[in-house]
Amino acid sequence: MLVFRHVREIKDPNGERTIRHRFDRVASTKANVDFECIFTIGGVKYDLSSWANAHPGGAAVLKNYNGLDATSAFERVGHSPYAYKLLTRFALRRDKDKAANRTSELVDVSKGKVQVSTWRKKIFTREDPKQIHKCCGLFVLLHFAFRYYQMLFGDVSAGFGSRASRGANFTAILCLLPHLVLSLSSLIFHSVPKERIVGQPMIWKEFRLHSIIFSLRSIVCTFCGWMSVYFHHDPRVRKAMVVVSSASILLANYAADKATEALAPSNSESTTATMPYWEGCRLSTQRRFKSFYAYCQFLATLACLTISNPAWPFAVLLPIQLAAFLMTMCRKGLITGRSYHISYTTSLMLPYIVATRDMNYTRTPDVVVMFVIGSLLYRLRCLGVNKYILWVPMVVLRVFVGDRLISFAVW
Repeated sequence: MLVFRHVREIKDPNGERTIRHRFDRVASTKANVDFECIFTIGGVKYDLSSWANAHPGGAAVLKNYNGLDATSAFERVGHSPYAYKLLTRFALRRDKDKAANRTSELVDVSKGKVQVSTWRKKIFTREDPKQIHKCCGLFVLLHFAFRYYQMLFGDVSAGFGSRASRGANFTAILCLLPHLVLSLSSLIFHSVPKERIVGQPMIWKEFRLHSIIFSLRSIVCTFCGWMSVYFHHDPRVRKAMVVVSSASILLANYAADKATEALAPSNSESTTATMPYWEGCRLSTQRRFKSFYAYCQFLATLACLTISNPAWPFAVLLPIQLAAFLMTMCRKGLITGRSYHISYTTSLMLPYIVATRDMNYTRTPDVVVMFVIGSLLYRLRCLGVNKYILWVPMVVLRVFVGDRLISFAVW
């Protein structure tokens, strides 16, 4: 059917069972591949075929070096002491002693250092020689801190509104440019694997493209809210901005679907439902995380669609851009999977605090209504209702009757 997708027909990524609830799916645990990944590093032969899918750089990289000497490539990347010690496990039997001796020479266990690697090589890579992405990332982190401080303790609209009738602030909207550059410049990193990495929440190409798409959606909607304020909610400008922001909702969903079609290795996986968790994390805990993540995604979309407080779309931009950063740190071995989920969950909770303060400031039910609608949409989606069946009517209602129900003039 067009409206309902039978959730019970979704297959487990591990191919072991049939799923009856979308959040019962778990991340794939298949680390082995069906092709050989045997290569030489420092005169020692290693066979990583049984672990290739867990390689942070992706299995395809290992496959490309099959039968070759990968010494220079391995050392150039800047692997951690743990990676050097892990590599010893995969040495061919005849080279076990040689591999252990080589690892002990390269790794100073007492100091936790590798002769050929430092944390700086992980952060400052050759793919970003001018450090444009890093500079934008630093600005973005500081900018989020500043705007959230405003939303929590000062101007609820974070400078994107009229600022108590002082008029719209050009500086605020210009500060969105580094957010845009940060997302788009992530495409320069060609080492990001196409396939999803087994065992840890590490960045991969599908997720990166999703992050770019939904970041652009938040930026566009923040700009639309600011434009409405700048022109003092002129009816024609207001209507145009509502149409643009509403269209960006549907376009973002469509673009994300196309990205998944082009880059997802399997239709049994999804960016949220099959996210890896830390070792020992119970399935019930995973399901709670997944449910919260999914509900927040619906609220983030509604925050962008509403065009009330222009800071709402910006507030939900934080977890979108932070998730990609945290996944990159996890891929580089600088944080753990548990740290990722705790940090990401914390970032998702901050907009709720902002929404509560917004509600106390405006004394209107807008936020409560948004929470109720988000819950309804989330429940229908869990039942398998097609997301376009959910969002197209919401967009149509927003364009034609939304401003009669929303208290936007206060901003």
